[in-house]
This record gives sequence, C-alpha cells and structure tokens, in this order.
Amino acid sequence: MPLFTCITCRVAFADGEIQRRHYKTDWHRYNLKRKVAEMAPVTAEVFEQKVLAQKAEQEAQQKSKTKTMHCQLCRKTFSSENAHNNHLSSKKHREMEAVKVKKDKSCSTSNLEEKTKPIHQRNVEPKSALSSSNDLNNDEDFDDEEEEEDDIMEGVALDVEDCLFCSHHSASMVENMQHMTRYHSFFVPDLEFVVDLKGFLEYLGEKVGIGNMCLYCNQRGKTFYSVEAAQAHMMDKGHTKIDYDGDAVLEYADFYDFSSSYPDYDPDGDNENGEVQTRDNALTVDEETLELCLPSGAKVGHRSLHYIYKQSLPPERNRHSKVIRGIMADYKALGWHGTIGTATRQKVKDIRVKNEKLAKRRVDVSVKANKLQKHFRPQVVF
Repeated sequence: MPLFTCITCRVAFADGEIQRRHYKTDWHRYNLKRKVAEMAPVTAEVFEQKVLAQKAEQEAQQKSKTKTMHCQLCRKTFSSENAHNNHLSSKKHREMEAVKVKKDKSCSTSNLEEKTKPIHQRNVEPKSALSSSNDLNNDEDFDDEEEEEDDIMEGVALDVEDCLFCSHHSASMVENMQHMTRYHSFFVPDLEFVVDLKGFLEYLGEKVGIGNMCLYCNQRGKTFYSVEAAQAHMMDKGHTKIDYDGDAVLEYADFYDFSSSYPDYDPDGDNENGEVQTRDNALTVDEETLELCLPSGAKVGHRSLHYIYKQSLPPERNRHSKVIRGIMADYKALGWHGTIGTATRQKVKDIRVKNEKLAKRRVDVSVKANKLQKHFRPQVVF
C-alpha cells in the first residue's frame, strides 16, 4: 500500500520525492483551482489534451496576427483579411482597376502595332513599357488630385436679401438692412453719402460668401473654410461691422461720394467729374461732347444733340435716396448718429485726389512707353 498520496489529484506515489515534485507541476495547480471552484479533478491525460489544444489555438492566433494581406495594384498592406476585403470593395480600388484595364488594352493594341513594324524598331520596347508604367503612376496621382479638388466646395456670393451674419433671408434689401440693424447691430457708416447701396451690399456678400472672410478682421485674422464658420466667428467675436478705420476706408471709396460735404460744393453745378474750370474769359469747346463751356462754368449743348437733351429720363437717384432716408430713419431710431467726422472726410477727399494724380501719371508714362496697345511689347518694364 502506497504511503504517499495527493488527495486533490487522487493519485498515489511510491516515494516522497516524487510527491514533492508533483506538488510543483501545472497539473496539480490546475486541480487546486478546480477544487476551489468545487469542480472534480481531471486526470493527467485529460490535462495534457487541454494543454495541447490551448497551444494549438495560440499558434493559430499568432499566425493570423503575423499574416498580412497585400494589394499589388494599390501598393498597400493590410494586417487582417477583413481590412483587405473592405479595401477591395472601396471606390478608389475599383477606379484603379478600371485604369489598369484601360492601360492593359492600350498596351495590347500598341503591341499589335509594334509587331507590324520593322525589326530594328523593337529595341524601344523596354522604354515604352517603362513609360506606360510612368503614365499609370501619373494617372494615379491625377485621380488623387481630382478627388482632392472634388472635396473643395466653391463659394457662392450672398444676395442683397441674405443676412451677412446668419442664414436669415428677407423679402427685400430694405428688410434685410432692418434685420441686420435690429438683430446684429450692423450699421453702414456714413449711409447718407452712399451712392450705390445695392452694389455695396453685393460686395460685402462676395467677401463673406466667396472669400469666407470676416468683415472686421478683413484678412488680418485666421482663415475660414466655409460661410458658416465666418458667420459664427463674426457673431461670437462681435465683429458684425466693417473695418472703417484708417486706410481701410479706401476699400469702399467707390461706393461713397462725400462731395456734398465739401465747403465749395455747388448742388446746381454740373461739374460731377471733378473737372477744373477755366479761369480766363475764353470760351472752350469740348471736342467729344460738342459742349460750349462759358466763363461762368455753365455748359451749352449743340443743336444737333437736341434730341438727346430733350429726353425725359426717370431720375434714378430719387428711389435710391428714398431707400437711404428710410434706413437712416431706422438708424436714428436706434440711437446711431454716424461714425466719422469732418477730419476723416477730408482725408478721404485727399486720398481720392492723390489717386487721380497717380492715375494721370500712369497714363502719361504709358503713352511715352507705348504701352496703350496690349499686343505691343513694352519697351520699358516697370
């Protein structure tokens, strides 16, 4: 009868040394865990089968991890079969397959043509094959560029009925101005001197809709990639206004006319283009309009143009002035009384005179350098 036994594993030993080595085996530890879980112990043969099955499963998992899938057409490597299958069903892979089929057809037709050529011309085949592979790579790059261009959305200018700061759409331009004034505190600076309010709003709509710009930051801040982002920035930062300080006034100079604020302004005069009147008593005749300029500054038209002067054209400024007065009434009702003073208006006048002198100087230089004709090569490059 054996004197040494293991109650947990239900085995007997002939020697105490064998018993002590048994206590250190994995089989004994496994049966101890089963005993704690109130489960029956397993024999050595069953335990060995479980160990072999677990090793086989681990090896299979290790092989599946180390196994990689490769797509030669797209030159990509995938760590799992699922990712590889998803790639094969993707749009880009199908486009690459279509390009490859097209190239294979073109290569086959070119090979047929080369067979009909003389023998001494067959030396260029490796070069043509290399060029075809380069063309395939170029087509791949071109397809990638087309996909990137499709992701870029072209902007659309906002209409005069659309709010510059939110998605509100009004029935008319006047209602849109009232909406922006009441809900966004937007005021047009020096509205009484605006000569083209519709063009002014269209210009602002292009800046916000196409340029995705903040009207106050005016390219000085960060860049926005959508109209919604630019509008959210203006609402969050309180930039529901235009930059009208310093030299920024020049950007909107074409929409303003401050001549009525000048001390020498004559409302009955016909000197709209800022022409300098003659100081002598000599009578001058304009060769283009055939108008006679009197010493007093008045102009007399020629009788041959009587049918032109006799026309009764509807005044266009009256309706514009009526719209301006209506919007100005809303501004005054909200307690707004203008933005700039006499000094700024004088500065705008000086800048306009300076620009006129520069334009005249450019014309003189262009005449001397024979640059009036675009098809002539300029003699001097400025």
